[in-house]
Amino acid sequence: MSKRKPILIVVMLFLLSCWVIPASATNNSKQSNQEPVIKIQFGKKPVNNQLKGLPDEKKFQDITENDGFILKADPETGHFIVINKKSQAVLRSFPNPDGWNQKGTSAVWKAHLQSPIMFSYVEMNIRKDMVKESNLFSQNGNVEFKKIKDGFQVTYTMPEIGFVIPIQVHLKNDYVETKVLSDKIVDVKETDGKTEDPMARLVSLRAYPFLGAETSEKENGFLLLPDGSGALIDFKKNRPGIVSLYSERVYGEDIAFSSNANISTRLPVRMPVFGIKSGKQAILGVIDKGDSYANIVSAPSQSMSQYNWITGEHLYRFKVFQPTNREKTKGFFTYTKKLQRTERATRYYMIAKENTDYSDMAERYRQYLMEEQGFKRNNTNKENVELHLNILGGGTKDGFISDSFLSLTTTDQAKKIVKNLSSQGIKDMSITYFGWQRGGYSNYGGSFPIAGDLGGNSGMKEFVDYAHSKGMPVYLDGSSYTFNNTGKDGFRQSRDGLRDLGSSVIKLGKNRTFVSPRFMKDVVLDDLEKAKELGIDGYLFGAGIGSMLTTDFNDRHLASRQEVKQIQQELFKKTKKELGNVRVTSGNLYALNKSNYIDQMESGYSFDLFVDRVVPFEQIALHGLIGYSFNYGNMSGDVKETFLKGIEYGGDPSFLVTHEKTNKLLDSRPLRAFYSTNFKDWKEEITTQYKRFNDALGDVQSQFITDHQKIADGVFETTYEKGKRIIVNYNKDPFTINGMKIGAEDFVVLEGGK
Repeated sequence: MSKRKPILIVVMLFLLSCWVIPASATNNSKQSNQEPVIKIQFGKKPVNNQLKGLPDEKKFQDITENDGFILKADPETGHFIVINKKSQAVLRSFPNPDGWNQKGTSAVWKAHLQSPIMFSYVEMNIRKDMVKESNLFSQNGNVEFKKIKDGFQVTYTMPEIGFVIPIQVHLKNDYVETKVLSDKIVDVKETDGKTEDPMARLVSLRAYPFLGAETSEKENGFLLLPDGSGALIDFKKNRPGIVSLYSERVYGEDIAFSSNANISTRLPVRMPVFGIKSGKQAILGVIDKGDSYANIVSAPSQSMSQYNWITGEHLYRFKVFQPTNREKTKGFFTYTKKLQRTERATRYYMIAKENTDYSDMAERYRQYLMEEQGFKRNNTNKENVELHLNILGGGTKDGFISDSFLSLTTTDQAKKIVKNLSSQGIKDMSITYFGWQRGGYSNYGGSFPIAGDLGGNSGMKEFVDYAHSKGMPVYLDGSSYTFNNTGKDGFRQSRDGLRDLGSSVIKLGKNRTFVSPRFMKDVVLDDLEKAKELGIDGYLFGAGIGSMLTTDFNDRHLASRQEVKQIQQELFKKTKKELGNVRVTSGNLYALNKSNYIDQMESGYSFDLFVDRVVPFEQIALHGLIGYSFNYGNMSGDVKETFLKGIEYGGDPSFLVTHEKTNKLLDSRPLRAFYSTNFKDWKEEITTQYKRFNDALGDVQSQFITDHQKIADGVFETTYEKGKRIIVNYNKDPFTINGMKIGAEDFVVLEGGK
């Protein structure tokens, strides 16, 4: 045999491996009734030589279409585009090619921008705590593509690290959905005896992370962050070139995995939603499945690249501290071994209007909540708004030898407060009693019976009956069930405390132990009958029920983050069934459709320097579905601004009061945060604010907010579906518009669109 023949064969095999070979061409008899499967092997050249730019849209194949949209895809990469038939707007799963040649982006980020997937992983046999970030192209990946019903499936394989990641893309009515088939992910490399397994394990995945990404060249767009009420990052050409990455966990940090060093100082993400608007098109991203294990990640232009982008990130493994001594003062960080395989799906709603804005995005999200999440319209017949009166009963008085009960508002005194406000013309109130527990506000565990110093069960029953005679519901604060520091309810810290992965019991401060969610559920369910005997209308849950999610590694009460979410939903459902209603403090999305009210709703943002505007995205989405109020009017620091924010965002007036003077709260360390509560000091302000809230918002409680916009610096307008408009002026000087003068720090109401 000639010496040249083996070399020629090797060359031919290499060339064949780079060709696109439809499976149907190699085996027509077996594939005749199936969609063609396309495999591509990317060469092993350096990434800078291998990649030449973004995919050519002219070569995309037609996949499917419906009445409004056409889906096309590139079988070589799995990238896709969606074309709006009416407006001809195009949604790309990759950055807009018009800005591709802008300079200043590193080769690493060029590769990220071109790739349909980004992922992070850890090499367990090298550095168990060091995460590496990569993408399909940098890993010389393979692509397997096939059509499926309403879309296509693409399987990405990275042979060098042993990853196999299948993703489906479906075109629906007005959205495209990307679904990661988590149950089919492979991240353990099978060796053939010749190669060594790098022990690479998947940590997180971003599917089509730069979908809709745009440069700031036209400065006609923004990124929508689910921060607080909603925050916008405007497209800016001359934004300072600083690293501004937003990365936050949906529903907040999981404290079972968090150390003090990595707990975020930003507000928790309450809704698994994000968006990007450019020109006449807006894209609303909704994490429909897998929200408990997701981050929202975003960066403006000039931070990582020339593009503004935002995406959802699916989390599969989590960083933990592994102690190596009994005191748990020494140890190392590593990542969990088990891959979290819950279902993952993200929807991208395509909104194209002449002047598309965040109001349109919030409106589409509201529709999603009603159609997919069980939210229903609030068809209240009430003509007046409710005053949300929060009464602080009692706490623990710090003693030199032992502590004692500190009475602040007995049930008889609470009745007098309600009578006083009623005599001032406030006929509609919703009352929540705090610090009603046997040990007071800061004692957790063994809540019933009602504290004797407040009037006991009989006193509370009489107060509830009185409130009901006036048509006023009464709720008890139920956030205390999250903790236990008394050992009551049969609780033993070592047996029933919430534990992290290192098996340490988790505490808040020195004396508040988090209760295992399964144990907590049993306590709440046992107490429902006792609460029912008092005639109360429900609980106001908060803290660990409805507003915080954490995994529990307590062997006796083991529960994943997803299971804890289900436990909390079950508590809301059961409480509503037994007592009639249930409310939530600063609630996460999964708790809201089981609630009838949100207390302490966020109305601001986290004060990131790269945020340009704060908007009421959450309020626009929820107004008309569920009621809400913000910070207590007497606890906000700026009473006037809090009042105006409530008017602008369509909230209700809310105050926290005591019968006793405020200085008495200084006798209890946990109550010192409530720095101005005396009812006599606030009754005139409460009455004045209530009447102004009622005049402005009484007739729009069940109406949707249809528009919100900034008119001038410090001046904002909110529009309701029947035409009422409210213009709020936050400035310390009057503002005039169309000949109409709005006083300093005041508002005007325009009925019926006048």
